Amino acid sequence: CQIYSNYLSSSPPGPYLQDAYVTKPDDKLKHPPFLPPHLLQVLLNKDTGISCDPTLLPEPNHVMLNHLYALSIKDGVMVLSATHRYKKKYVTTLLYKPI
Repeated sequence: CQIYSNYLSSSPPGPYLQDAYVTKPDDKLKHPPFLPPHLLQVLLNKDTGISCDPTLLPEPNHVMLNHLYALSIKDGVMVLSATHRYKKKYVTTLLYKPI
């Protein structure tokens, strides 16, 4: 069994060169992939109910955690947000940046 282990490698077969990667002209025409629909649900754009405190956000979905969201620029201000979970609580951090 040890005789065969000298011939096996964990690397894929083929040449490994130091050449730089060359992009093809049609590579630049490709669009970025679309976002999954659950990442399009921005927590800051959701309406709160009438009986809820308007300063409280609804509980986020688990796929919304640890993502950076950028809202469209309004009145020369860009808003970035990220939501993190700590035990059973959620913390949403907002960054307002004048443009």
